[in-house]
Amino acid sequence: MRGRAQPVTTKVLTPGGFRPIGELAVGDLVVGSNGEPTLVLGVYPQGEKEIFRLTAQDGASTLCTADHLWSVRTRADRRRNKPHRVLETREMIGNLRAAHARRYELPLLAEPVCFPARDVPMDGYALGLLLGDGCLTGSTTPSFSTNDPELAEALGESLAGIRVRHLKGPDYTLNRIAEPGQVITTQNPVTGVLRELGLFGARSETKFVPEEYLYNSADVRLAVLQGLLDSDGGPVVQDSRTCRIQYVTTSPRLRDDMLFLVRSLGGVGYCRVRSAQGRVPGRARGRAVRHRHDAFCIDLRLPPNLAPFRLQRKVEKYNAAGGRPMRFIDSIEPEGTAEAVCIQVAAADSLYVTEDFLLTHNTLNDSFIILDEAQNTSAEQMKMFLTRLGFGSKVVVTGDVTQVDLPSGQTSGLRVVQDILEGVSDIHFCRLNSHDVVRHKLVTDIVDAYNRWDESRVPEIKQGAAGRGASRKRGR
Repeated sequence: MRGRAQPVTTKVLTPGGFRPIGELAVGDLVVGSNGEPTLVLGVYPQGEKEIFRLTAQDGASTLCTADHLWSVRTRADRRRNKPHRVLETREMIGNLRAAHARRYELPLLAEPVCFPARDVPMDGYALGLLLGDGCLTGSTTPSFSTNDPELAEALGESLAGIRVRHLKGPDYTLNRIAEPGQVITTQNPVTGVLRELGLFGARSETKFVPEEYLYNSADVRLAVLQGLLDSDGGPVVQDSRTCRIQYVTTSPRLRDDMLFLVRSLGGVGYCRVRSAQGRVPGRARGRAVRHRHDAFCIDLRLPPNLAPFRLQRKVEKYNAAGGRPMRFIDSIEPEGTAEAVCIQVAAADSLYVTEDFLLTHNTLNDSFIILDEAQNTSAEQMKMFLTRLGFGSKVVVTGDVTQVDLPSGQTSGLRVVQDILEGVSDIHFCRLNSHDVVRHKLVTDIVDAYNRWDESRVPEIKQGAAGRGASRKRGR
């Protein structure tokens, strides 16, 4: 299969989440470049292989073999409107820069990943707002802090049974709307949902997006992302540059969840750390407040068809200078050796999603394959080879049935395939005879003699096969 493999422990995205590629089997589903499930047509173990780590400039990375395939495009290709080219990992090593710019651009998801829709206990946008500017510690009634009354109003409309009451300045409290006959000790609906999601008691450095929101429909994931960005993110505009989006959190888990949301929607996110140690203290009510936790700054970009904000002032600023997401290969470094496997998928473009939502190539699509000396394949080997044919590929099989070197009693796959596939559309047989032999004239005579001998033995071979079949029946 010419390699094209990844270590068996490498994660591949399926409709149910990420799974090691070594656990996949024929008939399983993985996610393709259009975000939709695509069938696994073949799984081919490759044995021990040299492994490399390919890393993109946004920090996304995965492991692969030296002959693993990647769909890439250079700036010149994009400028001339050329399609992506397919290169092996080894072909790009040492050639990753064009002057000071990164040379190879990787494709991104054409559409958001299509996870199955799941019921959630709270609106996704409301959850995003609370994760951004809500107080979830449980020490008081759930509260919300914002200088944008528009967000407080949107939060109240998204939470059933809750009244968002303004206290003073940016502070709001989320009060339960009491029904006649309810006792005062009835649990606040927001508190109940936070307990159910495991977020009750979470602080800034421990907040996260629950799994039922991460692995959900694109609409739910986008709503959560919009809530997070409306509350704690914003557009960043620079002269002569497109607008990027920035989000800051002190929670390592929320950082990872934010990158998951962005990448699963077809965007990219770049993360850098602002260390708490040595940072200038902030100011609160006229006094200095030291930083207790590192801050994770995420710069992100989303596809043009996805709106990152609902807050009107941010929408207007972003729409004036929005840009497109791009992902380039930054480095390829050796990572030792490991047991590897390659898969074939049914996607027309041959791509599937691996770690960090990187799109990578699978086997035998858009290829021209030649199998020479095919007379020395067994019938099973010939079937295995032909059934690996991928989309957009062509296969040429050549061989000489007069020069079979298989063990005695084993039928040549080249002989059998002619009887099995004769008449199948898109398959053509070209048989060469003595007129096509460009050798000594005696060789022509020898070939003709062997052909006459083969033809004379056809009735004998059929009779022998029938006799063996009758013997097996008597044995049973």
